[in-house]
Amino acid sequence: MKLLRYSHMLVLILCVHIPGTASAEKSALDWLNALDRNQVMESAKYTAVMTVHLPSGQERVFKMKGHVVGDQYALMEYLEPPRDAGTRYLRRDDQLWIYFPRVDRTMLVQGHMLREGVQGSDMSYEDMTQSSSWADKYNATITAETDSTVEIRMEAKDMTVSYPFREITIDKARNVATRVLNFDASQYPVKEMSVEKIQQFGARWFATSTMIRSHITVDKWTRFEITGIEFDVPYSEDDFTKAALERTADF
Repeated sequence: MKLLRYSHMLVLILCVHIPGTASAEKSALDWLNALDRNQVMESAKYTAVMTVHLPSGQERVFKMKGHVVGDQYALMEYLEPPRDAGTRYLRRDDQLWIYFPRVDRTMLVQGHMLREGVQGSDMSYEDMTQSSSWADKYNATITAETDSTVEIRMEAKDMTVSYPFREITIDKARNVATRVLNFDASQYPVKEMSVEKIQQFGARWFATSTMIRSHITVDKWTRFEITGIEFDVPYSEDDFTKAALERTADF
């Protein structure tokens, strides 16, 4: 699962911008490329907490760990609650498998199922496991700009993607997308992601807490918090296979 996009996954985004007059000359594509340098992770391991708030007022909390490699591979395992512990997700390119330890069964998730919410949350399987380039998938136009932020309107090159239209706000100093509003093909807003916390890791700024709110269901939201992350970790392709998914995940 190409976890963490923000999201996610979610998603999550970042690099250091050098201030100066050149910033005003950046095109929308320049900004997306800068964003991608942070959001498409070469290889990273993380731990996270996902809180799902339902319209009934009920909240469900999930703890997990994951390993993502660029836009190729992603692996995630639930640690809590006990009933979900050991459930693991593996994404390779456009295919996603889920392993259920209680029944020792693996299920392939594909097509429209990738767009369904994970554990009733506002994060789809696709949101949670994807780490691909926005610059490759969207045409973009700057719609507003201040000294500290730039707003960009994005239109997908392929309208079959989950979010054919997007509006994003970028923190220019840190190259972090602080707000993402996702639209369907009819240009109706369906989901909004707002960054609540940003931390610095070396030369990289990263969104470590993100709120995802539904624009379809009232009083429904999901918070995804990164509790620990390590970048540029070594990995083996053998760790991202269906066989590896079905044995004890050691990552």
